[in-house]
Formats: sequence, C-alpha cells, structure tokens
Amino acid sequence: MKARPNQRRETLEARRKRRWRVYLISGVLLMGYFTYSFFFDTMGFMKYLNMKRTQSQIADEVKKIEEENARLRKDIEAVRHDRATVEGLARDRLGMVREGETVFLFVPSTSQNEDPKERP
Repeated sequence: MKARPNQRRETLEARRKRRWRVYLISGVLLMGYFTYSFFFDTMGFMKYLNMKRTQSQIADEVKKIEEENARLRKDIEAVRHDRATVEGLARDRLGMVREGETVFLFVPSTSQNEDPKERP
C-alpha cells in the first residue's frame, strides 16, 4: 500500500506540535520553579522582606540605646561637675540633710476609717 503524499507532512506537523507542547510545558514548569524559588526559597524575596523588617527594628533599638547612653553621659557629667546635682541626689536617694535643717517626717495612716478602740 502506497502512502499518501501529504501523510509525511502530517506526521511532521504532528511531531512539531508535540515538540512545541513539550517546550511549552517545560517552560511553564521552569517558570513555576523559578517563581517559587524567587519568593519562597531560603534566600527568596519573602525572606528578604523579613530580614529588612528585622534590620529596621534593630536600627530603632540601637537609636534608642544611643539616646539613653547620651542621657546617661550627661547625667554622669552633671554628677562629676555640678554640686547642686550631687546635693539633690544625696537628699533624694540617701535622705541626707544639711547641718541645721529640721526634717519633718509625715507617716500616712494605713486606713482613714480605723476605729481607735481596735488599736492594740
């Protein structure tokens, strides 16, 4: 039986279509893999965004700590060189008084509605 003249062309067209399908499916799978690895892999875009957020939080913490250090340095210099600061600290924290001063100490009662008969 003799093959039709267009049969060879049809088989070549069918092979070409199959080849293009394979190329298309391979390309789609490859693009899917690259998209997944770009966004969700260990060093993907989402990880980058998370690291960027963490970096900004750490930068904010560093800035707060530097401000606190500057304030503490200022306090240290005030204690070293300012007599009024030293005196204020001694009065507040240590309860010290100057010579000749009279101190009045008021002790608040524990309860205002307390019955004097119940006291021991």
